[in-house]
Amino acid sequence: MLRHILNTLIIGVLSINSLMAVNVDALMSDANKSYSDGKFDDAVKAYESIVKQGYRSDILYYNLGNAYFKTKNISAAILNYERALLLNPGDENTRFNLDLAKTFTVDRIEPLPEFFLITFFNKFRLFMSTNGWAYSGLFFFILSLVLAYFFWFTYNPSIKKISFSVGVLTILITLLSFTFSLQQKNIIVDHRYGILMPSVVAVKSSPGDSGKDLFVLHAGTKVKIIDSVGD
Repeated sequence: MLRHILNTLIIGVLSINSLMAVNVDALMSDANKSYSDGKFDDAVKAYESIVKQGYRSDILYYNLGNAYFKTKNISAAILNYERALLLNPGDENTRFNLDLAKTFTVDRIEPLPEFFLITFFNKFRLFMSTNGWAYSGLFFFILSLVLAYFFWFTYNPSIKKISFSVGVLTILITLLSFTFSLQQKNIIVDHRYGILMPSVVAVKSSPGDSGKDLFVLHAGTKVKIIDSVGD
């Protein structure tokens, strides 16, 4: 009886997932057609309806960013290009379109210079996505186990020396890969950054309406959230 209930639940879940996949594919096809036909507002609505269903992919965000760009909603375009890069940081087309969209924003804020090694590692980390670094770490971890086997069970001094040296290197690569994967995941999950959507936002000297206006920022500006007070 219990097995029958479990089988029924599994079949039901698989059926729902299959129907959702078919629905997403149909909506994506309709959205792409609207975009190709120059109906960019309709394309935005179709892509957004897919997002509301909980579907996430770099291609979806990239297409949505393009559709928003065509409707001249630059801040929304930048937002979705940034989302696409979180899932696929190495995509050159998305990065190019993001840089292009930023040329239409008002604010020109240069980030503070970093130590060159930090800049190097940050750029290197963007070479692959979270899953890419995780798969890389898993591969080198298995390779480390293979090398450990040769080190412990071979009697050839040359093989022992090579397996030990290469094994240390693969362990370091494994740790680095899993570290990059975790960092990429944290960036996606923590939502530490945001894109300003209103046309103009006054930056105040303190939280609340009583704070003095210091300067203004405009739509499309990327900000880092370092703290929050209430809403």
